[in-house]
Amino acid sequence: MDFSVEGIIQALEERPQLRPGAAVLVPLVETVEGLAVVLEVRAHTLSVQPGEVCLPGGGIEPGETPRSAAIRETCEELLVSAAQIDILGELGAFDGPGGRTLFAYVAELRDYHGTFSPDEVDRTFTIPLRWLVDHEPETHLVSLEPHYPTDYPWELVPGGKGYPWRARTSEVPFYRGTEPPVWGATARVLMHFAAVLRRTRG
Repeated sequence: MDFSVEGIIQALEERPQLRPGAAVLVPLVETVEGLAVVLEVRAHTLSVQPGEVCLPGGGIEPGETPRSAAIRETCEELLVSAAQIDILGELGAFDGPGGRTLFAYVAELRDYHGTFSPDEVDRTFTIPLRWLVDHEPETHLVSLEPHYPTDYPWELVPGGKGYPWRARTSEVPFYRGTEPPVWGATARVLMHFAAVLRRTRG
């Protein structure tokens, strides 16, 4: 085992790379009500979050950028080509499900006719941008309580079971008035997008 600086650098370079989270797209389409966001209802046959509302997207694969992952996943889920997707900008990074970082991008989706992959998507629907800007979601603060295994080594923790852990909380937004309701990480992304639009219109 090489404990030199060069050996440590080599070991760090050869370590397995962590998956850098997930990426989603906020796809905008033109409707009779103006620009609207396309959302998905996840297929009920999926093992993770079946039947929940989400934006197209998914895990970032090795060698991908968050942007390319968002485009790839959108193409797979909505059965569109990358040529139909025009990225308008990045919304930023958010806390996603399972603690993963969620990167979000806004894009114009051209010539979209409601297609989707039934393996991943049960159906799609749209929410007008005007509605999002005019409606604030309600938010609820959730306390995340730690759970310890029976063999947790309390004797190694200063103060033992009385150690003053900092409470972790998470703000969970819910949009009422959509069918189905939009909540959680998807609502958090849309809430941020709506706030950006409000700032630009003064």
